[in-house]
Amino acid sequence: MKRALPLILASAFLLAAKPAKQPKAEKAEKAPAAAPVEPLSYGQAKVSETTVDLNVVDEPRKVAEAYLRALEGKGDEAARETLLGGATLNARLEVLSNWRIVAREPLKSEQGELADVQKSVESLDKEGRAALAKLMGGGPGGDGDPEGLGVEMFDAETAAQIQGPTKARAAAFYKSHPVFAYVIRVDREVYWHPKNPMRKLLGDVGSTGRYQLDFNLFRIETLEGRDKKSRVWPLRVVRMRTDKMDTGWKVLPASDWNAE
Repeated sequence: MKRALPLILASAFLLAAKPAKQPKAEKAEKAPAAAPVEPLSYGQAKVSETTVDLNVVDEPRKVAEAYLRALEGKGDEAARETLLGGATLNARLEVLSNWRIVAREPLKSEQGELADVQKSVESLDKEGRAALAKLMGGGPGGDGDPEGLGVEMFDAETAAQIQGPTKARAAAFYKSHPVFAYVIRVDREVYWHPKNPMRKLLGDVGSTGRYQLDFNLFRIETLEGRDKKSRVWPLRVVRMRTDKMDTGWKVLPASDWNAE
């Protein structure tokens, strides 16, 4: 028995020297992945400008003059149909007693990807609807109840903050696609107006391929009232081309929903 004692002690020593099992460390919880930040606009169009003399009679001017003569009752009434999207009721009834072209801005041509324009417009629409919901009391914390938080209860500073993201997207779109943004009028409330023909055209052309948008603005002077007071107003002529479509030169209507 005495000889076995060292062996027993040795075994006890080895057991005592063996490191104790450490408790398993708890797995650290993974932080949720941050949602991807949506860009304010997509892509970058290429824009060129060409100065055109006021007296040059090219296709844009021919279309503008034919339309004005039709409104004056001295030309082909069919020219009223050169409005983009077709003649509206107001356009069919409009009459000018006099007119003259007093200025012409440089012809602008923008080339870009349809997909970029479509995504930018969709993002702008989404942001605009969200802002409208908040202003009408239907956003976070609101249920649209007329007796709840309404647009009349917002001060100017709060309303500006709510509309800030929408205006930021509009500004970014103007920077990346200045001609398209101008023609579709993203800086005005009438951007969403159902009579805005560029909205329908954008829906028709799809999101595949490239586009070219040509734009020419003429300044028209009319003498109005008994005292023949001068009024100068814009007449916009546009043409959009894609791989599958060409609108030809058209007058962009504005009088039905915003004179300027």
